[in-house]
Amino acid sequence: MASLDATPSIHCYRLIILFFETTPGIDHIEAAVAKLPEPSAIHFAQCDAHSERASMWTRNPTGRLPSGRLALEYPSNDLDFALASTLAESLGGEAHWCLGASPIAHPLNEPSTFSGTLQLCCFERAEDLSDEKLKQIWFNEHATVAVETQNNVGYRQNLVINSSHSALDGIVEELFPIEAADSLTDFFADGDNPEKMMNHIQRLTESSERVLDLEKSSVIHMTEQRLR
Repeated sequence: MASLDATPSIHCYRLIILFFETTPGIDHIEAAVAKLPEPSAIHFAQCDAHSERASMWTRNPTGRLPSGRLALEYPSNDLDFALASTLAESLGGEAHWCLGASPIAHPLNEPSTFSGTLQLCCFERAEDLSDEKLKQIWFNEHATVAVETQNNVGYRQNLVINSSHSALDGIVEELFPIEAADSLTDFFADGDNPEKMMNHIQRLTESSERVLDLEKSSVIHMTEQRLR
């Protein structure tokens, strides 16, 4: 199980582009991103055989399940969102400008493909949750529970500030070992202890429901690449 950073970084920003039909090729992505200010990191994920193996985790109550995700990281909040939205549209995707936190740093430090899966969760907030309360509970309280109850080796939170299309409030990116794709015990970091596993599931579910509306939250596993 990964350890939680004592002070999660919440001073980066991420442009998350979601794809719902086809995903663009790497060359097309590189050409489009060249029109934006240089990001500090570029990650691209898409559905493939790993998604099929991890299908037990898929949730699609809204009927809008992403087929791919592009994430560009920036140090400040000065990206031209109109330009970003136009770029996303040219790639066939939807743009979401987000305040980012990284309770567990991304394990890919250079261009490569992650051997496990990226669990992508796109959600709307729980009813009557204010902007400040959402950020407080999600970043400062729920993050601890998510790390303690799961075998995630990468965990990034994206609080949506502006969107070109759908009204999402948050986008969660969690990286898991490939063994967790089709194993409850490997996913919930409990070893072979069923009682501990059920406790982890209960804790995570109760904490999640403080943050998000489960009936307005999609979950899909993808294969993650770092492009830059």
